[in-house]
Amino acid sequence: MKAVYENALRRIDRIPPEGLKQIINNLSAENSIYEAALNSTLDAIIVCDLEHKPLFINRTAEKILKLPSWTGEFPIWEQLKDDEIVGFFRKTLLADENILNREISLNRPGGTRVLSISISALLSNGRISGNLVHMEDITEKRRREAQLRRAESLAALTTLAAGVAHEIKNPLASIRIQLGIIRRILEKNCNKKTESIFHNISLVEQEIDRLNAIVVDFLFAVRPMDITLIHDRADEVVREVAELMSKEAESQNIRVITKFDADLPNVMIDRKYLKQALLNIVKNAIAAMPEGGTLTISVSVRNDELLIAVSDTGIGIPEELLAKIFEPYFTTKESGTGLGLTITFKIIKEHNGEITVESSPGIGSTFTIHLPIPQPEQKSLPPWEDGVKIDGSHTED
Repeated sequence: MKAVYENALRRIDRIPPEGLKQIINNLSAENSIYEAALNSTLDAIIVCDLEHKPLFINRTAEKILKLPSWTGEFPIWEQLKDDEIVGFFRKTLLADENILNREISLNRPGGTRVLSISISALLSNGRISGNLVHMEDITEKRRREAQLRRAESLAALTTLAAGVAHEIKNPLASIRIQLGIIRRILEKNCNKKTESIFHNISLVEQEIDRLNAIVVDFLFAVRPMDITLIHDRADEVVREVAELMSKEAESQNIRVITKFDADLPNVMIDRKYLKQALLNIVKNAIAAMPEGGTLTISVSVRNDELLIAVSDTGIGIPEELLAKIFEPYFTTKESGTGLGLTITFKIIKEHNGEITVESSPGIGSTFTIHLPIPQPEQKSLPPWEDGVKIDGSHTED
């Protein structure tokens, strides 16, 4: 088509008005197709001239960068609001750098979003005429990668389960029995010299019980769960957990708040296992507030999910540790086994759900369980959503 238009330009003086009108209509239609294609892609596209002023910004880029309106009169970074991405664009574009898949995190109300940004020279007729910026939201991709790593860790644990059960649990039971026998023998011949021995035996028994608890948690984490999912009220399970943990929380100067949306739907759950998962999360939340605070447990509906959120005002989790908290044996507690959240993660996965966490050191953490709401029938897509038709084209501005 380019050759056709170039040929038309060479003989434009000889083209009748009707012919020119047809050429312009063709150009307009062709341009509309290109613009619709760029606006329909899920990736963000920005085209800038040699002075770094935007020539074109597609709808995805407008949404990611919060640019409902923009102008080609100023460099792109002067029209952005996020300080971090402003600095990145200014430094990179002024240095005429080619960037490939540079990752940048942006704080958004719904949580941190991770962008992969590539910047390359825009070539036209063999000359550099500006820059092409390509941005991809890889937040979900990174989340799936983290989930895959966790699943691989759980698979590795499964291979060790039988050996651990045989090599540790059974000998521990034998040691416990032998200590009981020694205790009974000493009780028959009790005197001042043997009194201190009873204390030592009690300490050994406590350590045996602690090791046995670790093994039990380990086996629970890797053993296939006999989960039976039925239509049930998850909010009732939340109320049970809140009531169960309220006294322990109050004893540590922690106020418990519960929030429930009206008309909450039933979801597919196994009460026993969901309760176990919630207890693990709530106990961790209480442990994270040694000086007291507020524990908030809420149940709400968003789109096709039931959300159970457990928030604390505790010490928080550093960003570099967030990706590790569901991994086996990872713990920040001196006496923790590092398997509580691993078990919780496995339970939620068995419920066909997801668990996410947001945390800020010194402010607190929020663990959110996402449970799918069963749909009796497939929902039809609305004809319009955010200005986009179901066929991918856009409404007229």
